[in-house]
Amino acid sequence: MKKIVYLCLMAMVLSAGEVQIQADRFEANQQRFFTQFIGHVILTKGKNVIKADRVYIYFNKAKKPIKIDAVGHVTFKIYDKKGKYYEGKAGKIVYFPKKKEYLLSKNVQVVQYPDQKKIYAQLVVIDLIASKIEVKGNENKPVKMILKIEEQ
Repeated sequence: MKKIVYLCLMAMVLSAGEVQIQADRFEANQQRFFTQFIGHVILTKGKNVIKADRVYIYFNKAKKPIKIDAVGHVTFKIYDKKGKYYEGKAGKIVYFPKKKEYLLSKNVQVVQYPDQKKIYAQLVVIDLIASKIEVKGNENKPVKMILKIEEQ
């Protein structure tokens, strides 16, 4: 029965492209339009990979995913539309499928390729469509960026 529910749920998630999720455990609440994957979670969509302790997926009434939360020991590799990619870790990642935007928070560490920019912050927003990144710190932990500059 769990496999049937899992396959139905994944069919809803797949509406925006193939998504694969592996986890130790899966739970769903159809009345609340919510599902969770628990333990050693690996979420893969194309080349994008997110690993976390837990992943929560929230759906609208049309059964389309509106928000995906990954929490606990989160690592990621995220590609944008212009060939840049971002690799690193955070305490939490929230993905908004409609906007194709990632919100990374809690001691974020990111390396942006191909430039190899290293970013340390409390909040990072990655807009996949615009190939844009916004970085925010706070009073106690300002933004820190490390760049490689070649001099001739």
